Order: sequence, then structure tokens, then C-alpha cells
Amino acid sequence: METKNQTTFLCGTSEYNVVSCSGASDLGQLSDVIARKLRDNKVRKMNCLTLIAIDDLHLIEAFKKANVLAIDGCPRDCAKKILGKAGIENFNHLRLTDLGYKKGETPLTGNVINAVYEKAEIIH
Repeated sequence: METKNQTTFLCGTSEYNVVSCSGASDLGQLSDVIARKLRDNKVRKMNCLTLIAIDDLHLIEAFKKANVLAIDGCPRDCAKKILGKAGIENFNHLRLTDLGYKKGETPLTGNVINAVYEKAEIIH
């Protein structure tokens, strides 16, 4: 379905933004869930990391001026690398493996989600 006006996209920027890895692993899924919870609780506006990867210049320029949190599940740092390749250098970064979570061994439970969310929510 096409729309005539791109402003109808849910992605956008605000003073506080979040992007996340949404990879196929449990930690990728957890990163995405945390970003969405930050959005739902109106702590940060969630943005589409893929738009940065495809060189959306409007979003890239906005991110250069905003407070951005990139959440990655593992040391591959996909979100961090995508931002860096776009020339976005001043951002906060949270890697779930640095918090002790292990790829392929982290169940997506309420306790895990809440523990990670508490760490992400206070990053400014």
C-alpha cells in the first residue's frame, strides 16, 4: 500500500530517540522489545534503524542534533555500526551482553525485560 504523503510514517524524531538491533536472536528480540517499551512509556521516540542504513538524509541530520540511544544485543553492534557509517557519532549505546546476558541463553521473560528496561530508561 502506498501513501501520497510520507509524513504519515510513524517514524520521526524528537529530542530523545531510540533505535535497536532487531536481530533474529533472543538478544535482538529483547533489544527491540526494550526500544518499544521506551516508546510506549514516552521516554524516547522509536525510529527505524533501516532508514539510517538506507541513507535517509532527513533522519540522519535530525539524529546528529538529537539525544539518541542505540540498543544492541551482542558485540556485533549492528545499531552502533549503522549509526557510525551514517556519520552519527554522538549517541548513547547499550549492549545487552555487557549487562551479562548471553546470546541464545536469554529467555524473554517479564523479569528480564524489566531489568533491562530499568537500565535503558535512565540513560540520557
